[in-house]
Amino acid sequence: MTALPRRFHLHRTVDVTGASGTGRVADGVMWPDGTVSIRWRGPRPSTVTWNNLADAEHVHGHGGHTTIVWDDPEPAPDIYLGSPGCPHCPDGHTPPEHGQPWVAHVGPERDSDGQPTHIHVQRSGLAHVADSDAQWAADRLNGTAP
Repeated sequence: MTALPRRFHLHRTVDVTGASGTGRVADGVMWPDGTVSIRWRGPRPSTVTWNNLADAEHVHGHGGHTTIVWDDPEPAPDIYLGSPGCPHCPDGHTPPEHGQPWVAHVGPERDSDGQPTHIHVQRSGLAHVADSDAQWAADRLNGTAP
């Protein structure tokens, strides 16, 4: 099970049935509940749904002549699962897609040559970063660390 759908395709090296051809023969999605949808390519495309990936591979794998190739990376585990009430996260934890916990942007402050002088660091929405940690990073980026 995953929190997000995960895409894959079927790559066939030998066309046992003579119906699908070789190479990339189908595109698929494994849904968060573990079910699988496969859309066949070619002159007569069709779509089939399976209760799980193992069943789809058993029927369409043709003894190893067809392999599953993941197009999306394996989801990272939710490392903050089970940590409710974190004192650093009044607005929640890192988003499920595990985005960067803070953002940095060049501030409006400029020197006499018009070059930026400050980088502002802050938590991104729903991120697991203490305000003090963001300030620590900003101090080092801006050369104001003690």
